[in-house]
Amino acid sequence: MVIGIDMDDTICSTNELIIVEADKYDKEVLGGTGVKDVKAYEFADMLGWGKEMKGQFFSDRLEHIMANAEIKENAKEVINKLYDEGNKIIFISFRKAKYIKDPYMLTKTWLDNHGVKYHDIFTDTGSKVDECVDNNVTLFIDDKESHCEEVSNAGIDVILFTNAYNSEEKRFVRKDTWTEVYDYIQEKYYG
Repeated sequence: MVIGIDMDDTICSTNELIIVEADKYDKEVLGGTGVKDVKAYEFADMLGWGKEMKGQFFSDRLEHIMANAEIKENAKEVINKLYDEGNKIIFISFRKAKYIKDPYMLTKTWLDNHGVKYHDIFTDTGSKVDECVDNNVTLFIDDKESHCEEVSNAGIDVILFTNAYNSEEKRFVRKDTWTEVYDYIQEKYYG
């Protein structure tokens, strides 16, 4: 079985760190007051930033954020167990060279530093569905509904990994933890 897995906010907590760093950046670099609208969906809207400020922040801090994002609870253990059980693990990330010097090496270094086993990494992808199809992915795990929709429409099973911004989505199998992901895979594919 080939399992495709997203990086940011699926195995690591990138969005939480973006919000913390953006708040700090707004205060320290831009002389702002930090978060203004805690209910905003987009972090730039929380801070009252336009597109230009968001781009400046990403240019200055995104690589640092992605390099330092915390791994999600049990992600390493579950992924390594799936790998050890003979599943092919590939990471498919939308990380792009626009704000990151080398998205592949950044991702590889993060995975290696956290002891996560894998067979392949794809970054700066134009389409996650193309990578899934080209690599015969059986199951794809992502936190973004649009990526799950595209991959699902190609006939590939998906799991939507729960985050605050996708909690209302009902079209896909949803899992809240990596332990739930493992149990689902065992039941559906090996049960």
